[in-house]
Amino acid sequence: MNPPLVVIKLGGSLARSPLLARWLALLARQPADRARLVVPGGGPFADAVRLLEPDLGLDAGTAHRCAILAMQQYGLMLASRAPGLSLVEDELDVARLRLRAGAGVWLPWRMAGRSPELPASWDVTSDSIAAWLAARLRARALLVVKRAEAGGCLTALVRRGVLDPAFAAFARAVPRVRVVPAEPLPDPDTLAELTGPLQAGPPPSPSPPASPPGASFGRS
Repeated sequence: MNPPLVVIKLGGSLARSPLLARWLALLARQPADRARLVVPGGGPFADAVRLLEPDLGLDAGTAHRCAILAMQQYGLMLASRAPGLSLVEDELDVARLRLRAGAGVWLPWRMAGRSPELPASWDVTSDSIAAWLAARLRARALLVVKRAEAGGCLTALVRRGVLDPAFAAFARAVPRVRVVPAEPLPDPDTLAELTGPLQAGPPPSPSPPASPPGASFGRS
């Protein structure tokens, strides 16, 4: 049986933070018993799309695709800063990553750039795209790393703008979802706990025990 896959979304707000290098170094190594796929945010590249959209008269579909290309650029930047992370573009690359329990950075254009499953709206940001990807790949868990305060229920996170309005709908298909603050960095044991047990267990109870700091929702 292949090692399980976990998807980790690194927010674009970390672009200029020293925390980014620390997270990349951690995910290149841990959790070592499962495959790790990093989904990039859009960061300053997506900010540029938002800024230029009205000036250039971009329609919603074009802006959406430009924002996905912004994620692509941010992903290339992440890979350049973490040589231990391979580039992953399609499901064949994911299968290879799983076989070796490796770590990679997803470049989204090939799978997401023209997908009809992703509405062309700023309500669907890289967070929702990460949840969509985790569901499509049947990942064991989705970990969303935020520089903002990540505590509180899903409704509160959406209301504060920590998560986009479409996130909950996409995340429902993911067995385990955790939203955690970028700081403090978790130790390897905590990171393994956040991303779930190595072997799939029975369905969780309706009221799970308290988890490490951060919000949890989905089916676990």
